[in-house]
Amino acid sequence: MVIVCPQPIRQFALFGLGWLSFITAQAQMPNEHLEHSSSLGLRFVSLPGTPALMATYETRVSDWQAFLAASGYQWSYKPHFEQGANHPVVGISLEDAQAFCNWLTEKERQEGKLNSSQGYRLPTKSDWDAAIGLLRMRKLDLTVEQKVADERTFPWGMDWPPPAGSANLAEGEIPGYSDGYPFTAPVGQFKATEEGLYDLSGNVWEWCWDPEVRAEQTGVLRGGSWAYFRPECLRSSYLYVVPTDMRMPTVGFRCVYEDKQRTAAMLASAEKVKAEIRAQRREEMLGGEVNKADIAAMREKLAASSGSTETNSASLKPAQAAETFTNALGMEFVPLPDTQLLFGNTEVRLQDFETWLKAARRTWNKPAFLLSESHPAVGVSWDDATAFCQWLTEQDRAKQLIPASASYRLPTDLEWSLAAGLKEETGADPAERDRNATPHFPWSAEGTFPPPISSTNLDATRIEGYQDNHSYTAPVSSEEANALGIRGLSGNASEWCQDPWPGSPEERVIRGGSWLSREKEALYTGHRQRAPHDSSNNATGFRVVLELPAP
Repeated sequence: MVIVCPQPIRQFALFGLGWLSFITAQAQMPNEHLEHSSSLGLRFVSLPGTPALMATYETRVSDWQAFLAASGYQWSYKPHFEQGANHPVVGISLEDAQAFCNWLTEKERQEGKLNSSQGYRLPTKSDWDAAIGLLRMRKLDLTVEQKVADERTFPWGMDWPPPAGSANLAEGEIPGYSDGYPFTAPVGQFKATEEGLYDLSGNVWEWCWDPEVRAEQTGVLRGGSWAYFRPECLRSSYLYVVPTDMRMPTVGFRCVYEDKQRTAAMLASAEKVKAEIRAQRREEMLGGEVNKADIAAMREKLAASSGSTETNSASLKPAQAAETFTNALGMEFVPLPDTQLLFGNTEVRLQDFETWLKAARRTWNKPAFLLSESHPAVGVSWDDATAFCQWLTEQDRAKQLIPASASYRLPTDLEWSLAAGLKEETGADPAERDRNATPHFPWSAEGTFPPPISSTNLDATRIEGYQDNHSYTAPVSSEEANALGIRGLSGNASEWCQDPWPGSPEERVIRGGSWLSREKEALYTGHRQRAPHDSSNNATGFRVVLELPAP
């Protein structure tokens, strides 16, 4: 019999309360350490921040062979290297991994090992965040420093290169690092996490799946593999977006176990906490005797459970000329030489843009491909980007993070050139400067093309001699920074500038390449695009500058 994958098991992420509600609930409940064992001998352990229990090992060759023998599932992939029964299975597509989870669920229900509320599935991105130890899944609120650490940390800590034997990685490509395995390693050969999970870093990439995402042509891999060596790909927060039907010798999976009755209990506990917060607020509004410290703590919990990305402005240093600055959204700015500007060191992230959307009660046509909070916001019009800047100015003035005469705005055409290292251009306006563009690239003033491998995010499949690790947009921190500390000027998302296009007042200037860029001349630093100010597309985003008053 050939198994046809049914609809994925519905997950509690669809219930509308959000993952941070579970963290709120767990803060009120004693810590639980639960375990579960499958009929294949896979052990599952509980995680902070999620009701799911995760398999301590990646799914092994022996587990996969048992599935094939029992189900008749059609699969014939064979890697170019030898594997033992205790190695992680590779050459697995997203559909293959889902089929295994569904088979194991039905098998154990028929055997009486599971009831109808229990089953196996792939981890969600939030499950993986909790497993890898990201602070956002384990704390109610984060400082700016902790948010930055979440984006930059590796599963073994902040060190690069990794300490010897940290994981099964591409040891020949990482100077000074060795692990002893040229291809996959038997599962469990490296140090486990505090919860007892092995190989969350290296060995094989592992599929994650969030069923509320409708763009089923792409999926997310986490964790790196035996063939990966670039630090940005091995960070704990990294999302590798790939086609769902991809089968590679570096890709496998692991399962999670969920008991929906436990999930429902945690949801009820989260609702109880939120009800207590609402009651406290009502009492405050009615003039009751409420401890102010308790009220403040409850407000912080409410903000955390609603998914707010803002941080406590009291811990932030106000903006000053010629100094790096981090604002209340965690956006970072660096000085732009010979100006009064602080220049956004990345494109505006999805988490920043969605904070404004929520505050402004506005909607947005979000791109169909997978985006995480740390990806650039694309599909944004010039009008929306400008409105975001105005809102951000008001917010940070009110928090006294910027002077009353300072303001956020889009960079001008010439400011963007200066940030990208193009100091001398000929032409009186953007159109003329575009016509006079020379072979200068954000990664090479000497005109070297293509760029260094994986240094930026372009349409790599159509650029001979170049490759990167992204099918669509990438996290804003994944591109290499230039000498000023600015990332993403050469690719990922093209960016709106403040200037109107000469002779066409309805159009605005756009600078920089994107994940769709491939032609050499279109990637010149001096190349300009233009589009109507109220238009949007999935390759265009924006970045922000902070203009400070003259001394």
